[in-house]
This record gives sequence, C-alpha cells and structure tokens, in this order.
Amino acid sequence: MKSEEHFMQMLFGLSDWETNHEQSISIEALSEILCCTPRNVKLILRKWENEGLLRWKAGVGRGNHSTLTILCDTAHFFRSCFKRLLSEGKIKEAIELIQNKKLPPRIKHSLQETWDSQFGFVSEEGKTANLDVLRIPRSRGFSSLDPAFVSVAAESHFLYQMCHRLVFYDQETQTILPELAHAWESNEEQTAWTFYLRKGVRFHHGRILTGRDVEFTVQRLIDLDSPYRWQVDDIERIEHQNERIVTFHLRQPNSFFLHFMGSMAMSVLPYDLPFSEKAVVGTGPFRMAEYTDERLVLEAFDDYYRERALLDRVEIWIVAGRHSSNQLYQLPEREIKPGAGNKEEDLVFEETGCHYIAFNFRRPGVHHDFAFRQAMQIVVDRNQLVGKLGEYAFSSAGSFLPKKSRSMSLPSSDLKEAASWLRRSTYKGETLTLFISEGKLFDVVGKWIKRRCSQMGIEIRVVPVTKANYLSDLMDREADMVIIGEVLQSDVELGLFELYKNKSTIVYRFMNDEMREAVDKKLSAVMRMSDREKRMEALMEIEEIFRQELWILFIFHVKRIDRYDPALQGFVANSFGWLDFSKLWVKSFVTLL
Repeated sequence: MKSEEHFMQMLFGLSDWETNHEQSISIEALSEILCCTPRNVKLILRKWENEGLLRWKAGVGRGNHSTLTILCDTAHFFRSCFKRLLSEGKIKEAIELIQNKKLPPRIKHSLQETWDSQFGFVSEEGKTANLDVLRIPRSRGFSSLDPAFVSVAAESHFLYQMCHRLVFYDQETQTILPELAHAWESNEEQTAWTFYLRKGVRFHHGRILTGRDVEFTVQRLIDLDSPYRWQVDDIERIEHQNERIVTFHLRQPNSFFLHFMGSMAMSVLPYDLPFSEKAVVGTGPFRMAEYTDERLVLEAFDDYYRERALLDRVEIWIVAGRHSSNQLYQLPEREIKPGAGNKEEDLVFEETGCHYIAFNFRRPGVHHDFAFRQAMQIVVDRNQLVGKLGEYAFSSAGSFLPKKSRSMSLPSSDLKEAASWLRRSTYKGETLTLFISEGKLFDVVGKWIKRRCSQMGIEIRVVPVTKANYLSDLMDREADMVIIGEVLQSDVELGLFELYKNKSTIVYRFMNDEMREAVDKKLSAVMRMSDREKRMEALMEIEEIFRQELWILFIFHVKRIDRYDPALQGFVANSFGWLDFSKLWVKSFVTLL
C-alpha cells in the first residue's frame, strides 16, 4: 500500500481531521486502524513526521497519553490523491473516494468540483507543448470494439476513429466516397468489383496497407461467423493483381456491393497482428493508447494518411451514475468577456431510428395472435408516452425514419377499442415477459407500459437487461417482447439492410423462419437495383409489412441534446449524433489549473 493510501486509511479511522488539533490515540489503536504491527506503525509515523504530514508525541509514563496532530491541509491532501487516481485512470477508485461516507462535506464538495472540471475539453501539459484533450463520460462499459461484432452506435463511432474502410458513405451528398481505396470500378454485370488502394497508408503499428489486409478482413468475418458475414457471402474469391489492386469476384450481380464495403464490419485490420480489443490497430486518425474497464484513451496518429487530428487525445471514462449524459462538449472555466457570446448552447440531434416493441416469434405465446398485438398497439399509446417523456426530446414513431413518421397520421385510440381486440384474442390472463434495457428512460417506459397493461388486465413482467445479456441468447429464450432502440447509420439503406439481416439485431433474432425467408427474398431483389429511389421504395415496402402485420410496434424517436461552448469549432456530426473527434478544435484554449 502506498504511503498516501495508508495516510488516508488513518484519517478515515480518526474522529478529528482538523489541522493543528492535538488528539489522544494509542499505538495499539493506530495499529488496528492501519492493519499492521505496532512496530510498523512507529516506522510509518516517523516517515509521516519527516514528510510534514503530522506530529506524533509518544506518551511516557503512567497516565501520559500519546497524541497525534494533523499538520497538513487534509482537503489539499485528498484533492491531490484524487487527481492522482484520475491521472492513473483509476476511475472506479476515484468514484469510491467521493462516495466514502466518512469524508467530511467540505472535502467531498472540493472533490466533486475537481471531478466536474475533468470533462469536456481541457488542456494538459505535455513533454514539449500543451495537449488538447477531450474527456467524455460514459455510463456503461463497452460491449465490443471488434469490427466483426460491434453493434452499439457509440462503439461504432469510437471504432471509426481508429479504423477505416475501403469507402465510406457521405451523408450530405448521399454518395459513396473514397477512403482507403482512392478509386473503384465494376464490370457491366456487377459481378466483379475492383478497388485501387491509396499509396503510403500506414497502420498504427507502422506497416503499409496492402490488399492482403483487405482479404484478411473479409476472411475474418467468415471465420468468426460474424453477424455481418451476410455482407460478404456473395464473394466467391478475391484476386490481387498487385499490393494495391484488389478485385472481388461475386457469385451473382450486386449493385449494392459498394455499400457493404463501407460497412463498419469492413474496417480494415492488419493481417500480421492477432486481433485484440485491448490493442486495436487500424488506419484511422486516432490510435488506441489504453483500454481498461475504467477508460478508453485514444491518441492522435501522427502518420495518419489524411490531415492529422486537431485534438491530441480523447478519453472515454466509464462513470456509471456520476455525470450528465449531455455534457460531452463543454470547456473548462474561462474568462467571460462581455458580448463575446460565451453562453453554452444546446446541440440538438435527432437520431435516425426509433424505439420499438418487438414480439418474439421464435417463442410460443399469445403474441402470435394478431388480435392481441392489435390490443397492445392501442394500449401502448405512443402519443401519451411521448407526452409523459417530454415532446422536446421525443416524438411519436410510425417508422424507423423520423422524416417518414412526421408525414404519417398517428392518432391515439380509445382503450375501449383495445378491450374489444383483447376479447377477440386468445389471451387468457397469462403473464408475458417484457425485457427492457437498463437506465432511467427505460425504467420510466417499462413502468408506464406495465401500468397501462394492468388497466386492461394484461399481466406483464418487466425484466431489465444488461448490454451483455442483450448480446446473449437470454432474450431469445425468455422474452415474449422487448423494448429496444435502433439507431441507423449514415447510410440509411445499409442500416435498414442490417436491421433485417444482421444476426445480432432483435428484429432479425425475433423473426421466425417464414418471416426471414420472405424478407430475404425482397432484400435479394433490392441488391440488384441500381436506382437509389427504387431501393428505398422497396425497403419501405418491407417496413410496411412489419407495420401492417404488427411484427413490431413503433413507439418513439429520440433527440440527443448535448451542451457545447461556442468556442468549439469543427462540428461534423454522424448519424449517431457524435461529432468527428478528428475535426474538433477550440479557439483560445485555456489551461485548466
């Protein structure tokens, strides 16, 4: 145990922390507090006296008590210890220190102020110059940062900061643009697609990108039976004309193949390194410097093939329950200049996607009855729920796409109509299991739905589920229904494909074989369409089947609201509502004291 940790342990065992207050205490009592022998206590006390932390007077003779006097400023001591824990990435220990019930209120307040100042943009002293750092609080750990298995919007964003693909979809122009490949072409039948790799692209470990890395990435999806494997199932073989030319030969025509090459699953990895989530190596603007259960640290990659990131480091701290989720892009305290526009502003972003109830058609139950699902559609009145949650941040959904929902009539229905449908159904009072995600939002939604169902005589058991359980087969086996949110990527067409084809999505997992076959047949036709508008029409026809058959119940869309300082520059947001870290910078950066 370090000396300062020992000193902290002693303070927590004392009744008096005041500086220069003499208090009586025996060596035996200190031995019990410090969990060591009396001999070691004497050695430790001597060391602390030499460091100026305390003064110790040994009682000599009968009736003369030993006394201890704290000389240091305990608030300063704890603040110093707290900052050290944070700098070493010991986030959990730092949080436990703030939460220690023995901590005096004034010191707790001091540590809380220090904690609050850590997030947003800060400037730290580096070896040769100050470093621009963005710290982001995250309420839970990461499920996966493996391109073959990543399934969460935020994790996809962090992965993109480290790994790039052959091409990417530009949301603004709605076109495919070059990334690791500077050009591409296909034959007339669209059964052979050739990509020309950029020269001089380096991985984070220093080696130059080659076609072998591209082939390795594709083969890895197959070998691992990735949920994204379906994107490469059409590939019959891969041909290398040289290190920078790669041709994919397909089993059948595929007009949509470029979109698959822009998938996060196609983030190119080096063939010569065993993949490790704790040491991801890619070609992106940031490299992974540290990844523990408590934080992820990304550092700017100086040899990035495009412009170097303007931020030097990004840190994502796992801080469950300790920070507001809308304080991602704030700045430390800076001098307020009259008329300079210093007031923080809201960054409002509407997610492309929605929250919905999915029925598990791979599990027997009354939810297979259309009349029961119709009753549930009325009971779960999306307009009333949105009114309860707050219309500023939520809106009623009738589609995965917010724009389409706004064009639809989504009226509320009377509970008498729900009762009528319920009487026509085969429901006999059995209890249905509804899985929901963890968190305050889902807690409110789950309780509201349970109460509404109870009013109609429908028994619901609400089960919160962790992200780890979401990726396991627990829900497939035990859930009759699930409330979950789906955020589509910038390439909405690809996002809809993944919704129906990716083996990790609830939509795919809860469809029975007959449903999957019908959807697959329609998606196969979409892949052969070269016209984007026709593809979107066909994809909306698939959504219409889900809507009409009530395979899922659309509930609400979400708006993300983040706070930012007007001094922040370089806003480039993706479909997940995250800003591209490599483009962010701050005017007149102020050093955090």
